[in-house]
Amino acid sequence: MMIELLQPIYGSEENAIQSLTAYMDSELKELDISYQISVSKNRFAVSLEGEDEEICANLLHQAFGKPVKKSEMLLGVDYKGYISKIESDQIFVHVGFDIPIASSALEVLGTGSAGQIASRFGMIRYLPVTICLNPDVETASFSKEQADLWWAWKKSATDRVFANGATRSQVKAVLQRTRHGRDVYGVEKLGLTECVIVCKEKTDGPGIVSAIGRKLQQSQMGVLIGGKK
Repeated sequence: MMIELLQPIYGSEENAIQSLTAYMDSELKELDISYQISVSKNRFAVSLEGEDEEICANLLHQAFGKPVKKSEMLLGVDYKGYISKIESDQIFVHVGFDIPIASSALEVLGTGSAGQIASRFGMIRYLPVTICLNPDVETASFSKEQADLWWAWKKSATDRVFANGATRSQVKAVLQRTRHGRDVYGVEKLGLTECVIVCKEKTDGPGIVSAIGRKLQQSQMGVLIGGKK
């Protein structure tokens, strides 16, 4: 069977393929499956064959998303997506197509325009998120789970630095080389090439960006400042 993943490919295609290969070899090694990875229109196409191909397909879609069409989306269902564009009055999330989240749908995250809220929470392109369809079926909102996660991060005592376009191991290696590994609690994986650096209480998130940004030139970075500092 052939499946398509929502996970976007940007930056190094070779690096993305190697990352997905490493993920499958590690996380799916107990399954009876053989696979082949290809790329079409900046998206993964994975050929699966074996007794566990259905299980493998479900696990991959759960981890990296499944593209959907507008006509397939249902009210009351959460969908995995990736932020594709941030404008002053709306945020676009790619779920197979780009769907807008208007400023009015972001009130759960506080006051301000979409651009201001995105900046406040460190949102950047390609960040994985979950959304739900609004009743007008033309726009979306962040899911309750996603909004709760934004607030949990915002109310914590630590800054968080989002790094998209690099693997977790690459970010950790740069932190060690720049001697900033001691300034963070760790690096959490959000997607295949999307992760978040969790700073220690006395570590300044923007300072981490300044220190490692040059070493991760192909990455996009955003900072969420903890509210209890």
